[in-house]
Amino acid sequence: MKNFRLLSAIVALLFTFGIANAQNISISDVSHTADASAVLDVYSTSLGMLVPRLSSAPSSPATGLLYYDTGSNSFKYNAGTSTTPSWTELSYGNLWSRTGTDTYLTNMGDNVVIGTNSSAPGYKFYVFGAASQMSRFDGQVEFWSTAGGNMYADLNVDGFNNGLFSLYDNTGTQRTMLSGSGNCEFNAGAVGIGTFGGWIPSLLTITDQNGFGAPQIMLNNVSGTANTAIGYQFGTVGYSQGIDPTGTNFTLANNLNVTTPSQGDGVSLISAFPSGIIDFNNQSRSRVFQADAGQAIPSHTWQPIDFNMSNYDQQVEWILGAGSPAGGPPVSFFTAKEEGYYQVNARTEYFLGEEGNNWWVSSDAYVSIAIFKGDTQGNWTMYAQGNNLQIGQIWNPQGPMEEGLSFKHNNAPNVSDVVYLQKGESIAIYTWQSSGITLNLIPGSAKTYCSIHKSS
Repeated sequence: MKNFRLLSAIVALLFTFGIANAQNISISDVSHTADASAVLDVYSTSLGMLVPRLSSAPSSPATGLLYYDTGSNSFKYNAGTSTTPSWTELSYGNLWSRTGTDTYLTNMGDNVVIGTNSSAPGYKFYVFGAASQMSRFDGQVEFWSTAGGNMYADLNVDGFNNGLFSLYDNTGTQRTMLSGSGNCEFNAGAVGIGTFGGWIPSLLTITDQNGFGAPQIMLNNVSGTANTAIGYQFGTVGYSQGIDPTGTNFTLANNLNVTTPSQGDGVSLISAFPSGIIDFNNQSRSRVFQADAGQAIPSHTWQPIDFNMSNYDQQVEWILGAGSPAGGPPVSFFTAKEEGYYQVNARTEYFLGEEGNNWWVSSDAYVSIAIFKGDTQGNWTMYAQGNNLQIGQIWNPQGPMEEGLSFKHNNAPNVSDVVYLQKGESIAIYTWQSSGITLNLIPGSAKTYCSIHKSS
Protein backbone atom coordinates (compact mmCIF):
# COMPACT_ATOMS: atom_id res chain seq x y z
CA MET A 1 0.00 0.00 0.00
CA LYS A 2 2.90 2.31 0.73
CA ASN A 3 4.26 1.67 -2.75
CA PHE A 4 0.87 2.49 -4.26
CA ARG A 5 0.66 5.76 -2.32
CA LEU A 6 4.20 6.60 -3.33
CA LEU A 7 3.52 5.89 -6.99
CA SER A 8 0.34 7.94 -6.85
CA ALA A 9 2.24 10.83 -5.35
CA ILE A 10 4.89 10.53 -8.03
CA VAL A 11 2.27 10.48 -10.78
CA ALA A 12 0.62 13.56 -9.31
CA LEU A 13 3.99 15.24 -9.03
CA LEU A 14 4.80 14.43 -12.65
CA PHE A 15 1.56 15.98 -13.81
CA THR A 16 2.23 18.94 -11.60
CA PHE A 17 5.62 19.48 -13.20
CA GLY A 18 4.09 19.34 -16.71
CA ILE A 19 5.41 16.01 -17.86
CA ALA A 20 1.92 14.40 -18.16
CA ASN A 21 2.45 13.95 -21.86
CA ALA A 22 3.77 10.39 -21.26
CA GLN A 23 2.30 7.77 -23.67
CA ASN A 24 1.36 5.23 -20.94
CA ILE A 25 1.43 4.74 -17.19
CA SER A 26 2.55 1.74 -15.09
CA ILE A 27 1.12 0.99 -11.65
CA SER A 28 3.07 -1.75 -9.89
CA ASP A 29 4.41 -2.86 -6.53
CA VAL A 30 7.72 -3.70 -8.22
CA SER A 31 9.90 -2.02 -10.78
CA HIS A 32 8.03 -2.33 -14.11
CA THR A 33 7.96 -0.43 -17.39
CA ALA A 34 4.49 0.06 -18.84
CA ASP A 35 3.73 -1.93 -22.00
CA ALA A 36 3.81 0.29 -25.05
CA SER A 37 0.37 -0.95 -26.18
CA ALA A 38 -1.40 -0.02 -22.92
CA VAL A 39 -2.30 3.44 -21.71
CA LEU A 40 -2.42 2.01 -18.19
CA ASP A 41 -0.44 -1.07 -17.18
CA VAL A 42 -1.25 -2.53 -13.73
CA TYR A 43 1.42 -5.10 -12.92
CA SER A 44 2.19 -7.36 -9.98
CA THR A 45 3.63 -10.81 -9.36
CA SER A 46 1.85 -11.36 -6.04
CA LEU A 47 -1.27 -9.21 -5.93
CA GLY A 48 -4.48 -8.95 -7.89
CA MET A 49 -6.68 -6.08 -9.03
CA LEU A 50 -9.94 -5.42 -7.19
CA VAL A 51 -12.79 -3.83 -9.15
CA PRO A 52 -15.70 -2.10 -7.46
CA ARG A 53 -18.15 -4.49 -5.71
CA LEU A 54 -21.78 -3.35 -6.01
CA SER A 55 -25.08 -4.88 -4.96
CA SER A 56 -26.86 -3.20 -7.89
CA ALA A 57 -25.87 -1.72 -11.20
CA PRO A 58 -24.75 1.91 -11.21
CA SER A 59 -26.90 4.46 -12.99
CA SER A 60 -25.97 5.96 -16.38
CA PRO A 61 -23.06 3.57 -16.87
CA ALA A 62 -20.57 4.15 -19.64
CA THR A 63 -20.27 1.55 -22.33
CA GLY A 64 -17.75 -1.05 -21.15
CA LEU A 65 -18.12 -0.18 -17.45
CA LEU A 66 -17.14 -3.20 -15.31
CA TYR A 67 -18.15 -4.09 -11.76
CA TYR A 68 -18.59 -7.16 -9.56
CA ASP A 69 -22.25 -7.97 -8.73
CA THR A 70 -22.41 -9.23 -5.14
CA GLY A 71 -25.95 -10.49 -5.69
CA SER A 72 -25.16 -12.91 -8.53
CA ASN A 73 -21.49 -13.31 -7.60
CA SER A 74 -20.44 -12.50 -11.14
CA PHE A 75 -18.60 -9.85 -13.10
CA LYS A 76 -20.79 -7.68 -15.30
CA TYR A 77 -20.03 -5.15 -17.99
CA ASN A 78 -22.24 -2.76 -19.87
CA ALA A 79 -22.56 -3.79 -23.52
CA GLY A 80 -25.12 -1.06 -24.11
CA THR A 81 -25.05 2.69 -23.64
CA SER A 82 -25.41 4.99 -20.66
CA THR A 83 -29.07 5.57 -21.49
CA THR A 84 -29.84 1.97 -22.45
CA PRO A 85 -27.57 -0.30 -20.41
CA SER A 86 -27.17 -3.97 -21.32
CA TRP A 87 -25.38 -5.89 -18.60
CA THR A 88 -23.52 -9.05 -19.64
CA GLU A 89 -22.22 -11.52 -17.10
CA LEU A 90 -18.62 -12.67 -17.53
CA SER A 91 -18.65 -15.64 -15.17
CA TYR A 92 -20.98 -18.12 -13.52
CA GLY A 93 -18.71 -19.01 -10.65
CA ASN A 94 -18.66 -22.77 -9.95
CA LEU A 95 -21.31 -23.78 -12.55
CA TRP A 96 -18.57 -24.87 -14.97
CA SER A 97 -15.43 -26.88 -14.37
CA ARG A 98 -12.68 -28.41 -16.48
CA THR A 99 -10.69 -31.64 -16.41
CA GLY A 100 -7.99 -31.76 -19.04
CA THR A 101 -9.67 -30.76 -22.30
CA ASP A 102 -13.21 -31.57 -21.04
CA THR A 103 -15.58 -28.85 -19.82
CA TYR A 104 -18.45 -29.83 -17.49
CA LEU A 105 -21.66 -28.26 -16.31
CA THR A 106 -21.01 -28.87 -12.62
CA ASN A 107 -24.56 -28.40 -11.35
CA MET A 108 -26.41 -31.48 -12.66
CA GLY A 109 -29.74 -29.83 -11.98
CA ASP A 110 -29.09 -27.19 -14.59
CA ASN A 111 -29.74 -27.39 -18.33
CA VAL A 112 -27.76 -26.16 -21.32
CA VAL A 113 -29.81 -24.05 -23.73
CA ILE A 114 -28.57 -22.43 -26.94
CA GLY A 115 -31.10 -19.79 -27.91
CA THR A 116 -33.15 -17.11 -26.19
CA ASN A 117 -34.17 -17.04 -22.54
CA SER A 118 -37.78 -17.76 -23.46
CA SER A 119 -36.91 -20.89 -25.44
CA ALA A 120 -35.78 -23.07 -22.51
CA PRO A 121 -38.02 -26.18 -22.45
CA GLY A 122 -36.42 -27.99 -19.51
CA TYR A 123 -34.30 -30.45 -21.51
CA LYS A 124 -30.73 -31.16 -20.46
CA PHE A 125 -29.55 -29.86 -23.84
CA TYR A 126 -31.64 -27.76 -26.18
CA VAL A 127 -30.84 -25.85 -29.36
CA PHE A 128 -33.31 -23.18 -30.38
CA GLY A 129 -33.23 -20.99 -33.46
CA ALA A 130 -35.00 -20.05 -36.64
CA ALA A 131 -32.08 -20.87 -38.95
CA SER A 132 -32.25 -23.99 -41.12
CA GLN A 133 -28.95 -25.28 -39.75
CA MET A 134 -28.89 -24.96 -35.97
CA SER A 135 -26.41 -27.69 -35.05
CA ARG A 136 -23.84 -29.98 -36.58
CA PHE A 137 -22.12 -33.15 -35.42
CA ASP A 138 -18.95 -34.41 -37.05
CA GLY A 139 -18.27 -38.11 -36.43
CA GLN A 140 -20.30 -40.70 -34.53
CA VAL A 141 -23.10 -39.66 -32.18
CA GLU A 142 -24.21 -42.16 -29.51
CA PHE A 143 -27.27 -42.31 -27.25
CA TRP A 144 -26.96 -44.26 -23.98
CA SER A 145 -29.47 -45.14 -21.27
CA THR A 146 -27.28 -44.05 -18.33
CA ALA A 147 -23.59 -43.77 -17.57
CA GLY A 148 -22.23 -47.31 -17.74
CA GLY A 149 -25.56 -48.57 -19.14
CA ASN A 150 -26.49 -49.68 -22.66
CA MET A 151 -26.21 -47.82 -25.94
CA TYR A 152 -29.72 -47.44 -27.35
CA ALA A 153 -28.94 -45.72 -30.67
CA ASP A 154 -26.14 -44.17 -32.67
CA LEU A 155 -25.53 -42.12 -35.79
CA ASN A 156 -22.56 -43.39 -37.75
CA VAL A 157 -21.42 -44.35 -41.26
CA ASP A 158 -21.35 -47.77 -42.86
CA GLY A 159 -18.42 -49.23 -44.74
CA PHE A 160 -19.43 -47.40 -47.94
CA ASN A 161 -19.58 -43.86 -46.46
CA ASN A 162 -23.37 -43.86 -46.26
CA GLY A 163 -25.07 -42.33 -43.25
CA LEU A 164 -26.30 -44.96 -40.80
CA PHE A 165 -28.84 -44.76 -37.96
CA SER A 166 -29.05 -47.79 -35.67
CA LEU A 167 -31.28 -48.78 -32.74
CA TYR A 168 -30.21 -51.44 -30.22
CA ASP A 169 -31.98 -53.61 -27.67
CA ASN A 170 -30.94 -53.97 -24.02
CA THR A 171 -28.30 -56.57 -24.96
CA GLY A 172 -26.51 -54.23 -27.35
CA THR A 173 -27.77 -56.07 -30.47
CA GLN A 174 -28.59 -53.91 -33.48
CA ARG A 175 -32.30 -54.32 -34.23
CA THR A 176 -33.15 -51.45 -36.57
CA MET A 177 -30.86 -50.02 -39.22
CA LEU A 178 -31.62 -47.12 -41.56
CA SER A 179 -28.93 -46.45 -44.14
CA GLY A 180 -28.32 -43.43 -46.30
CA SER A 181 -27.95 -45.83 -49.23
CA GLY A 182 -31.68 -46.55 -49.00
CA ASN A 183 -31.29 -49.97 -47.35
CA CYS A 184 -33.22 -50.58 -44.13
CA GLU A 185 -33.25 -53.56 -41.82
CA PHE A 186 -35.58 -54.63 -39.01
CA ASN A 187 -33.77 -57.43 -37.22
CA ALA A 188 -36.42 -58.42 -34.68
CA GLY A 189 -40.00 -57.79 -33.71
CA ALA A 190 -42.86 -56.77 -35.98
CA VAL A 191 -43.55 -53.76 -38.15
CA GLY A 192 -46.98 -52.19 -38.11
CA ILE A 193 -48.46 -49.42 -40.24
CA GLY A 194 -51.65 -48.08 -38.69
CA THR A 195 -53.09 -48.34 -35.18
CA PHE A 196 -52.80 -51.65 -33.29
CA GLY A 197 -53.20 -50.84 -29.61
CA GLY A 198 -49.68 -52.04 -28.78
CA TRP A 199 -49.87 -55.46 -30.43
CA ILE A 200 -48.91 -56.36 -34.01
CA PRO A 201 -50.04 -59.84 -35.12
CA SER A 202 -47.54 -60.42 -37.97
CA LEU A 203 -44.04 -59.43 -39.04
CA LEU A 204 -45.64 -56.82 -41.28
CA THR A 205 -49.20 -55.65 -40.70
CA ILE A 206 -51.04 -52.80 -42.40
CA THR A 207 -54.27 -51.62 -40.80
CA ASP A 208 -56.45 -48.97 -42.43
CA GLN A 209 -58.95 -47.94 -39.78
CA ASN A 210 -59.72 -44.55 -41.30
CA GLY A 211 -60.74 -45.64 -44.79
CA PHE A 212 -57.73 -44.19 -46.58
CA GLY A 213 -59.39 -44.85 -49.93
CA ALA A 214 -56.28 -46.05 -51.77
CA PRO A 215 -54.45 -49.39 -52.04
CA GLN A 216 -52.68 -50.23 -48.79
CA ILE A 217 -49.64 -51.39 -50.78
CA MET A 218 -48.65 -49.69 -54.02
CA LEU A 219 -45.84 -51.04 -56.22
CA ASN A 220 -45.16 -48.17 -58.60
CA ASN A 221 -42.73 -48.73 -61.47
CA VAL A 222 -42.35 -45.10 -62.54
CA SER A 223 -39.68 -45.76 -65.16
CA GLY A 224 -41.73 -48.45 -66.91
CA THR A 225 -38.59 -50.47 -67.64
CA ALA A 226 -38.02 -52.57 -64.50
CA ASN A 227 -40.10 -55.32 -62.95
CA THR A 228 -42.82 -54.42 -60.46
CA ALA A 229 -42.92 -57.58 -58.40
CA ILE A 230 -43.35 -59.28 -55.06
CA GLY A 231 -40.70 -61.91 -54.45
CA TYR A 232 -40.73 -65.09 -52.41
CA GLN A 233 -37.87 -67.33 -51.40
CA PHE A 234 -38.12 -70.84 -49.96
CA GLY A 235 -34.69 -72.07 -48.94
CA THR A 236 -32.45 -71.32 -51.92
CA VAL A 237 -35.24 -71.17 -54.50
CA GLY A 238 -36.60 -67.74 -55.34
CA TYR A 239 -39.93 -66.82 -56.92
CA SER A 240 -41.55 -63.54 -57.81
CA GLN A 241 -44.96 -62.27 -58.78
CA GLY A 242 -44.94 -59.25 -61.06
CA ILE A 243 -47.61 -57.41 -63.01
CA ASP A 244 -47.33 -56.70 -66.71
CA PRO A 245 -50.36 -54.62 -67.73
CA THR A 246 -49.43 -54.70 -71.43
CA GLY A 247 -49.09 -58.43 -71.77
CA THR A 248 -45.91 -58.03 -73.83
CA ASN A 249 -43.01 -57.96 -71.37
CA PHE A 250 -42.85 -61.61 -70.38
CA THR A 251 -39.71 -62.36 -68.39
CA LEU A 252 -38.89 -64.86 -65.67
CA ALA A 253 -39.44 -62.12 -63.11
CA ASN A 254 -42.92 -61.26 -64.43
CA ASN A 255 -44.72 -64.23 -62.93
CA LEU A 256 -48.06 -62.55 -62.31
CA ASN A 257 -49.57 -61.29 -65.54
CA VAL A 258 -52.75 -59.24 -65.91
CA THR A 259 -53.33 -59.10 -69.65
CA THR A 260 -55.78 -59.21 -72.52
CA PRO A 261 -54.08 -61.35 -75.22
CA SER A 262 -54.18 -65.12 -75.57
CA GLN A 263 -53.29 -67.62 -72.87
CA GLY A 264 -50.09 -69.57 -72.59
CA ASP A 265 -47.05 -67.30 -72.59
CA GLY A 266 -45.13 -70.16 -70.98
CA VAL A 267 -43.45 -67.93 -68.39
CA SER A 268 -45.98 -66.21 -66.12
CA LEU A 269 -47.03 -68.19 -63.07
CA ILE A 270 -50.48 -66.60 -62.99
CA SER A 271 -52.34 -64.80 -65.77
CA ALA A 272 -55.70 -63.11 -65.22
CA PHE A 273 -57.99 -62.36 -68.18
CA PRO A 274 -61.02 -60.08 -68.59
CA SER A 275 -63.15 -63.15 -69.20
CA GLY A 276 -62.60 -64.17 -65.58
CA ILE A 277 -60.12 -66.93 -66.38
CA ILE A 278 -57.16 -67.26 -64.03
CA ASP A 279 -54.49 -69.18 -65.86
CA PHE A 280 -51.77 -71.05 -63.95
CA ASN A 281 -49.36 -70.93 -66.84
CA ASN A 282 -46.47 -72.89 -65.48
CA GLN A 283 -48.62 -75.84 -64.39
CA SER A 284 -48.93 -78.78 -66.75
CA ARG A 285 -51.58 -78.43 -69.46
CA SER A 286 -51.49 -80.57 -72.55
CA ARG A 287 -53.73 -82.15 -75.16
CA VAL A 288 -52.48 -84.62 -77.76
CA PHE A 289 -54.21 -86.66 -80.45
CA GLN A 290 -53.60 -89.23 -83.16
CA ALA A 291 -53.33 -87.89 -86.69
CA ASP A 292 -52.88 -89.40 -90.15
CA ALA A 293 -53.58 -93.13 -90.58
CA GLY A 294 -55.36 -95.03 -87.82
CA GLN A 295 -53.18 -97.16 -85.58
CA ALA A 296 -53.60 -100.94 -85.92
CA ILE A 297 -54.57 -102.59 -82.62
CA PRO A 298 -54.02 -106.37 -82.30
CA SER A 299 -56.68 -108.53 -80.66
CA HIS A 300 -56.50 -109.46 -76.98
CA THR A 301 -53.49 -107.19 -76.21
CA TRP A 302 -53.28 -104.02 -74.12
CA GLN A 303 -51.67 -101.80 -76.75
CA PRO A 304 -50.22 -98.27 -76.14
CA ILE A 305 -51.91 -95.59 -78.19
CA ASP A 306 -49.47 -93.62 -80.36
CA PHE A 307 -50.15 -89.88 -80.05
CA ASN A 308 -48.17 -88.05 -82.73
CA MET A 309 -49.69 -84.55 -82.68
CA SER A 310 -50.50 -81.96 -79.98
CA ASN A 311 -53.03 -79.17 -79.65
CA TYR A 312 -50.87 -77.69 -76.88
CA ASP A 313 -48.22 -78.92 -74.48
CA GLN A 314 -47.55 -76.14 -71.97
CA GLN A 315 -44.44 -77.59 -70.33
CA VAL A 316 -43.33 -79.88 -73.21
CA GLU A 317 -43.99 -83.02 -71.19
CA TRP A 318 -45.30 -85.30 -73.96
CA ILE A 319 -43.09 -87.47 -76.11
CA LEU A 320 -44.93 -87.82 -79.42
CA GLY A 321 -44.39 -90.63 -81.87
CA ALA A 322 -45.66 -93.80 -83.52
CA GLY A 323 -44.61 -97.43 -83.70
CA SER A 324 -45.24 -98.78 -80.20
CA PRO A 325 -44.58 -102.54 -80.27
CA ALA A 326 -47.42 -104.95 -79.53
CA GLY A 327 -48.08 -104.83 -75.79
CA GLY A 328 -45.66 -101.92 -75.22
CA PRO A 329 -43.66 -100.22 -73.90
CA PRO A 330 -45.14 -97.01 -75.31
CA VAL A 331 -43.19 -94.67 -77.56
CA SER A 332 -45.62 -91.83 -76.81
CA PHE A 333 -46.17 -90.83 -73.15
CA PHE A 334 -46.37 -87.91 -70.70
CA THR A 335 -43.63 -87.36 -68.05
CA ALA A 336 -44.31 -85.03 -65.08
CA LYS A 337 -41.82 -82.22 -64.45
CA GLU A 338 -43.07 -81.67 -60.90
CA GLU A 339 -44.88 -83.57 -58.18
CA GLY A 340 -48.64 -83.23 -57.96
CA TYR A 341 -52.11 -84.49 -58.84
CA TYR A 342 -52.88 -84.71 -62.56
CA GLN A 343 -56.34 -84.88 -64.12
CA VAL A 344 -56.23 -87.33 -67.06
CA ASN A 345 -58.95 -87.69 -69.70
CA ALA A 346 -58.63 -89.95 -72.76
CA ARG A 347 -60.82 -91.29 -75.57
CA THR A 348 -60.39 -93.44 -78.66
CA GLU A 349 -62.66 -94.70 -81.41
CA TYR A 350 -62.44 -97.94 -83.39
CA PHE A 351 -63.21 -98.33 -87.10
CA LEU A 352 -65.68 -101.23 -87.60
CA GLY A 353 -66.59 -100.85 -91.27
CA GLU A 354 -68.83 -98.60 -93.29
CA GLU A 355 -72.60 -98.41 -92.88
CA GLY A 356 -74.41 -101.24 -94.69
CA ASN A 357 -71.44 -103.58 -95.04
CA ASN A 358 -71.45 -107.15 -93.81
CA TRP A 359 -68.37 -106.89 -91.62
CA TRP A 360 -69.50 -108.55 -88.44
CA VAL A 361 -67.45 -109.58 -85.41
CA SER A 362 -68.25 -112.12 -82.74
CA SER A 363 -71.02 -111.25 -80.32
CA ASP A 364 -68.72 -111.31 -77.28
CA ALA A 365 -66.19 -108.77 -78.67
CA TYR A 366 -65.61 -105.52 -76.78
CA VAL A 367 -63.24 -102.56 -76.66
CA SER A 368 -61.77 -100.75 -73.66
CA ILE A 369 -59.25 -98.06 -72.68
CA ALA A 370 -56.99 -97.55 -69.62
CA ILE A 371 -54.49 -95.18 -67.95
CA PHE A 372 -51.08 -96.79 -67.42
CA LYS A 373 -48.57 -95.30 -64.97
CA GLY A 374 -44.82 -95.59 -65.54
CA ASP A 375 -42.15 -95.30 -62.82
CA THR A 376 -38.74 -93.68 -63.27
CA GLN A 377 -37.28 -97.09 -64.20
CA GLY A 378 -39.57 -97.53 -67.23
CA ASN A 379 -41.95 -100.08 -65.67
CA TRP A 380 -45.62 -99.72 -66.70
CA THR A 381 -48.71 -100.83 -64.74
CA MET A 382 -52.42 -100.23 -65.23
CA TYR A 383 -53.66 -97.37 -63.01
CA ALA A 384 -57.34 -97.03 -64.06
CA GLN A 385 -59.47 -98.79 -66.68
CA GLY A 386 -62.28 -97.06 -68.51
CA ASN A 387 -65.56 -98.53 -69.74
CA ASN A 388 -65.90 -101.87 -71.60
CA LEU A 389 -68.04 -101.42 -74.71
CA GLN A 390 -69.53 -104.34 -76.62
CA ILE A 391 -68.90 -104.07 -80.35
CA GLY A 392 -70.07 -107.54 -81.51
CA GLN A 393 -73.35 -108.52 -83.24
CA ILE A 394 -75.99 -111.03 -82.29
CA TRP A 395 -77.26 -112.78 -85.44
CA ASN A 396 -80.69 -114.34 -85.63
CA PRO A 397 -80.16 -117.50 -87.69
CA GLN A 398 -83.93 -117.71 -88.37
CA GLY A 399 -84.00 -114.49 -90.37
CA PRO A 400 -81.92 -112.30 -92.64
CA MET A 401 -78.66 -110.87 -91.27
CA GLU A 402 -80.15 -107.36 -91.15
CA GLU A 403 -82.50 -108.54 -88.42
CA GLY A 404 -79.57 -109.27 -86.11
CA LEU A 405 -78.67 -106.93 -83.20
CA SER A 406 -75.52 -104.89 -84.00
CA PHE A 407 -73.26 -102.99 -81.51
CA LYS A 408 -70.70 -101.90 -84.04
CA HIS A 409 -71.33 -98.18 -83.29
CA ASN A 410 -70.67 -98.78 -79.59
CA ASN A 411 -66.99 -98.36 -80.37
CA ALA A 412 -65.61 -95.28 -78.46
CA PRO A 413 -64.39 -96.09 -74.92
CA ASN A 414 -63.11 -93.32 -72.60
CA VAL A 415 -61.37 -93.05 -69.24
CA SER A 416 -60.98 -90.24 -66.67
CA ASP A 417 -59.16 -90.15 -63.34
CA VAL A 418 -56.78 -88.16 -61.11
CA VAL A 419 -53.25 -89.56 -60.99
CA TYR A 420 -50.65 -88.68 -58.38
CA LEU A 421 -47.21 -88.39 -59.96
CA GLN A 422 -43.77 -87.79 -58.56
CA LYS A 423 -41.38 -85.78 -60.72
CA GLY A 424 -40.14 -88.10 -63.50
CA GLU A 425 -43.11 -90.52 -63.38
CA SER A 426 -45.14 -90.98 -66.55
CA ILE A 427 -48.62 -91.56 -67.99
CA ALA A 428 -49.53 -93.48 -71.15
CA ILE A 429 -52.90 -94.46 -72.61
CA TYR A 430 -53.50 -98.10 -73.61
CA THR A 431 -56.46 -99.67 -75.45
CA TRP A 432 -57.87 -103.22 -75.77
CA GLN A 433 -60.10 -105.03 -78.25
CA SER A 434 -61.16 -108.67 -78.43
CA SER A 435 -62.64 -108.97 -81.92
CA GLY A 436 -60.27 -111.77 -82.87
CA ILE A 437 -58.85 -109.69 -85.74
CA THR A 438 -56.73 -106.53 -85.96
CA LEU A 439 -58.79 -103.33 -85.79
CA ASN A 440 -57.77 -99.77 -86.61
CA LEU A 441 -58.35 -96.64 -84.53
CA ILE A 442 -60.05 -93.64 -86.11
CA PRO A 443 -57.52 -90.74 -86.09
CA GLY A 444 -58.30 -87.05 -85.57
CA SER A 445 -58.26 -84.53 -82.71
CA ALA A 446 -61.89 -85.29 -81.85
CA LYS A 447 -61.64 -89.08 -82.11
CA THR A 448 -58.50 -90.40 -80.40
CA TYR A 449 -57.00 -87.96 -77.89
CA CYS A 450 -55.71 -87.45 -74.34
CA SER A 451 -55.75 -84.31 -72.17
CA ILE A 452 -53.78 -83.84 -68.93
CA HIS A 453 -53.99 -80.93 -66.49
CA LYS A 454 -52.13 -80.58 -63.21
CA SER A 455 -54.73 -79.81 -60.54
CA SER A 456 -52.36 -78.94 -57.67
